[in-house]
Formats: sequence, C-alpha cells, structure tokens
Amino acid sequence: MSVQREVRYGAQTSHFAFDRNVTPVAQANSGDTVLFHCQDCYDGQITHDGMDFARLDVTRTNPVTGPLYVTGAEPGDVLKVEIQRIEIADYGVMCVKDGWGICTVEGSHCRRFPIRDGKILFDGGLKLPVRPMIGVIGTAPATGTISTQTPGEHGGNMDICELGEGCTIYLPVAVSGALLSMGDIHGVQGDGESASCAMETSGRVTVRVTVQKDAMDLPTPMIETDRAYCTTAADASLDVCSVAAARKMHRWLMSRWDMTDTQAAMLLSLQGNLRISQVVNPRKGCMMELKKELLAQWKISQT
Repeated sequence: MSVQREVRYGAQTSHFAFDRNVTPVAQANSGDTVLFHCQDCYDGQITHDGMDFARLDVTRTNPVTGPLYVTGAEPGDVLKVEIQRIEIADYGVMCVKDGWGICTVEGSHCRRFPIRDGKILFDGGLKLPVRPMIGVIGTAPATGTISTQTPGEHGGNMDICELGEGCTIYLPVAVSGALLSMGDIHGVQGDGESASCAMETSGRVTVRVTVQKDAMDLPTPMIETDRAYCTTAADASLDVCSVAAARKMHRWLMSRWDMTDTQAAMLLSLQGNLRISQVVNPRKGCMMELKKELLAQWKISQT
C-alpha cells in the first residue's frame, strides 16, 4: 500500500478541539492516501498497570492528530474518508472512576493490558479479540470551537464500533480544506462504551481522502461498511439523537433511493436497526443501520 502523505503525532501536530483556526500541519490532494500517527486518549500518561489516577492530567485527554488540509475541499462538499488500515500498539489502557459512565464503581482505577496475537489479555484468563476502530474523527466546523471530547454534525468523538478497517465515513466540509483530524484509537469497544472508556491504545491509521462535489444529499456524518449504511446523530438526550439518526436515514431513502415517505418508514420499521453507539460523552450518540443488500434489491426492482 503506497502512502502519499504522513501526519505524525507530536506537540505541534496534535490538538484538543475542532476549530477552523487550528493551523493545518499537512496537505493532501483528493484521492491521496494518508498515514496518521495517533496517541491514545490519555496522551500516553498511563505508564504502568495500577497507576494512581490522581497522576492523570484529564485536560490532556482525547488528543487528535492533524489537521490535514485537503486541496479542493470547499464548504458544501463532502469528504469521503476510507479507513484502509489500523495498526495498534502491543498494549491497551483503561481508566474507570466513580461518576464516569453508567456503571457504578468504587474509587478510581487505571489499568494496562497486553495485546498479543490479536487478543487482549484481560483478567480471569479472558482473551478478547481486537477490533480496532477510530474513536475521534472529524472536520472543522464553520464557526466556534468543539472539544475533541464531543461528537456532533462535524464527526468528533463518535465512538462508533463500525469505524474500523474497511469502512468509509462521509464528513461535511464546512471550511476550505476540510481540516481533517483523528485520534482516540480503540483496540475494541462495545456499543455504548458503558464505563466511559474502551481499550484505549495508540496506533497508525491509513486512510484515503476524496472530495465529493454535489453530495449534499448525504446525511453526514454517515458510515458505510461492507454490509450496511449507518446514519448518525448526537445530542445530550438519547430521545433526541435516536429520532435524529432515524430521520436522517428516512430522508436519505426518499432523496437517494426515490422511496415515498411511507415506503421508507415501513422499510426502516421492518429492517432498520436503531442502536445506541455511546452514552458517556458530553453528547450521547445513536445510529440507524440498514443493510446494503436490501437497497441493492430495491435498485434492481426499480430498473
């Protein structure tokens, strides 16, 4: 795999907010392949198993590498990001604390787990298969500053399990160059990220970036896997973001696939999977998932 651009992690190439005023650290053309070097969400602070949580500087959490300026990307475009490869370190870390997440624990705990031969060596003899994914990926908003802790219409701290190798995410372009950044690599995560962290790890992510013009009908941020399309939404209320994710898919089925509102609603009620992606970030996340094979059948039936 030929990499045309490389963005290394460092003090001058990482940041903690999506903002149009963050200076790009690298540039790529549409169609280029780019390698991002990413630090774990704790910025490498967990140096050993059982480290004292009090030593953790929580202001340094969720650093992202970038931003990458993509030539030709202009407001109103869509940035297609194909995740080709994720390479992770040989260990992962977790911190849990009373008041974080939705699981009650006593005190605070920082752990470090070995990763060997594609398995996380967890407690009790458990060997958990890795499923590497990106926790934070997004573009700069048109105005204001959005913390890398927070998901939104720009992407951000989405923490969606599907953001792994082989998937494509479609992100909105709100500023010239899009200003793509990413980080917060996970060795594996369950839907919800219930304890406020996944198996956090550093790693390298190879992506291909492509500018798409006239793609305003795409309900960004949107994820495409080998088997499904997923519309996403984030809000402080699960009630609000679940409705938003479902309605994004409903509108897309009508605009892209020429379904009536009734047809789209019925199909989603029969085959759409409305899922909680995470419940621990400043804004919770939901997604509506629909199998690609169904839409392939619909397309054939309409020709």
